[in-house]
Amino acid sequence: MGREEFLEKARAGVKEAYLEKDRPLMQCVNAIDEIDKTSNLLFERVQEWYGIYFPELRVREPEKYCELVMKVDRRNIKVDEISLIVGEEKAREIQEKAQRSMGAYLSEKDLNEVRELAKEVLNLRILSNSIESYETGLAKELCPNLTYLIDAPLAAKLIAHAGSLKKLANMPASTIQVLGAEKALFKHLRQHTKSPKHGILFQHPWVNSAPKKERGKIARLLSTKIAIALKADFYTKRFIAEKLKQDLDKRMKEIKG
Repeated sequence: MGREEFLEKARAGVKEAYLEKDRPLMQCVNAIDEIDKTSNLLFERVQEWYGIYFPELRVREPEKYCELVMKVDRRNIKVDEISLIVGEEKAREIQEKAQRSMGAYLSEKDLNEVRELAKEVLNLRILSNSIESYETGLAKELCPNLTYLIDAPLAAKLIAHAGSLKKLANMPASTIQVLGAEKALFKHLRQHTKSPKHGILFQHPWVNSAPKKERGKIARLLSTKIAIALKADFYTKRFIAEKLKQDLDKRMKEIKG
């Protein structure tokens, strides 16, 4: 094989690899992760900055806090307007706190700057949701069995962490169970600490809402069915998830007693 033929074959191989749908899926996972980290950092800055003006404002949801930053003028609270964001009772509470706030008065220019930052946080949240919607569509198309058992964002995270759908499909259930807990696993092997019972699968509501003593058992059950679903998605292309889900639900009822 000549040099040009070799290069052409290599180019074709690379091109084919990039056409795999798990490539953009993994980019989605990384993009969402980076956007959310950036959004959280900027939200902390909004809280600190706006806290100079209105330190008593307390709202759990970052989106609602940022919406309030863009709407609330301590000197002229519009209850009807902010009640659309937090409800009338909370709006009245904010009004009372604003009237006796210990915060410093900021100029309109200063307030506009922090409001622009709050707007960017909201825009990042919108972007993250948009990419997650695209990610969900890709994941359902790529692995219909897996996304029938677990939600698409979690399925995408497993694929991204493994490096590809093929790599994940070739992993045994025991590896899938602790995928994402590599540091804890290496520590267990080196220092004989407790072995991890779950990794990324902790994000599944069945695992994170279970009593601590049952989490390992549930993660093992999930990973076993996930491993079967993955092989169907990658190799046989048969849809077998309904039966797997029935088995899962039955075993979960037995575990819960």
